[in-house]
Amino acid sequence: MRSTSHARFILAPALAFALALAACGDGGSSGPVDTGGPNPCGVCPETQFCSYGKCVPDPGLAAGGEATCDYYGYAPTNQAAFARFAGGQTRVRYVTSNVVVEPPFDKLVLEMNQDQLFAGGAPVAGEHDLVGTEQLGAPLFLRGYAFCNDFDCASTFVATQGTLELTEPGAPGTALAGVLRDLRLKQVRIDAVTGDLIEFSKGKVWCVGDYRFATDVPALKTAEGTCVADGTGIQIGDNIRNFTLQNCYGDFVDFHDRCGRSKAVWIVASAGWCSACEAFVPEAAARAESLADQGLDLMVVLGENQLAGPPSLEYCLDYATAKGADPAQVFIDNDGSQGWPVLFSALDTYTDGSIGLPWNAVLDGASMEYIWSSNAGSGDLYSVQDALLGAE
Repeated sequence: MRSTSHARFILAPALAFALALAACGDGGSSGPVDTGGPNPCGVCPETQFCSYGKCVPDPGLAAGGEATCDYYGYAPTNQAAFARFAGGQTRVRYVTSNVVVEPPFDKLVLEMNQDQLFAGGAPVAGEHDLVGTEQLGAPLFLRGYAFCNDFDCASTFVATQGTLELTEPGAPGTALAGVLRDLRLKQVRIDAVTGDLIEFSKGKVWCVGDYRFATDVPALKTAEGTCVADGTGIQIGDNIRNFTLQNCYGDFVDFHDRCGRSKAVWIVASAGWCSACEAFVPEAAARAESLADQGLDLMVVLGENQLAGPPSLEYCLDYATAKGADPAQVFIDNDGSQGWPVLFSALDTYTDGSIGLPWNAVLDGASMEYIWSSNAGSGDLYSVQDALLGAE
């Protein structure tokens, strides 16, 4: 997201999608330089965005007036899609974000009720108008969000212009692909009581432009009601397999030791160099302690120390003590070459190479069913935990 009023760039050092470093044009409307990535124009010049495959100038500035857009373009680092079957209907949700290392980040959320959006419920390629798609639960739902963390986003945006061009409609178990074409979003407020969207005169305008996406939609899954030693997969809706990590006391602990002992298992991936984790881990430790008798079980998993190297047991113990966390609930996971090799081989992070920290996951303690992830969860972290803790 780029602003005319302040410089704010959230770009990964190496995007998982290959983005061209060369600009699309020389200041005027220019032809496309298609990189094969999410932005068909590559990187457009300042105050321009990609529209129908060409970098175009801000409409207001081009007319000799004030800028129409406050933010330009979108440079994602991660994307994920998943399907769920509820109320007799199939919904496919697509989430893309530009998280790099730590919050805040921006994201786009697209959701389709396939039984309502497509005739007979059979997904097909085609075009759909994105204006009027801001209501949760609608057949086609789209919103943009800015300055986000795992709990909330400071700004919410809805479409005032744009088209969804689906080339692969994304039935569960197949590909989802297409283009959000010439997308423009306007910032709105959300009524804290009713949840209604409220327009306001000073709402920012985000000229996203063209955004191309392609990913796979997992098949619909039904998790087993108990833990499965080898697991059923690594994605949301799967029973996560057993694995072993060493806690700060040096004890090797099996993940499945928690099976049936807890209602909700909360995993936090952290690192010694992560500044956003400095405040978050103590907060997580305090919440886990206060809700332990209700069945909340916390695992803080250290992948790297303050120098991005392997954390030792001594460092682990010092880290846990400094953060007010139980050393038995803090674990090390680093084989000397990369962080979190055990954890992230067992759970899909729903990222394409850029894992923002702290990274959170929530599992059902009865079965180790993967319920929620920072990058693909529906709802916020604490509400998901509370729903599990309140379940009978």
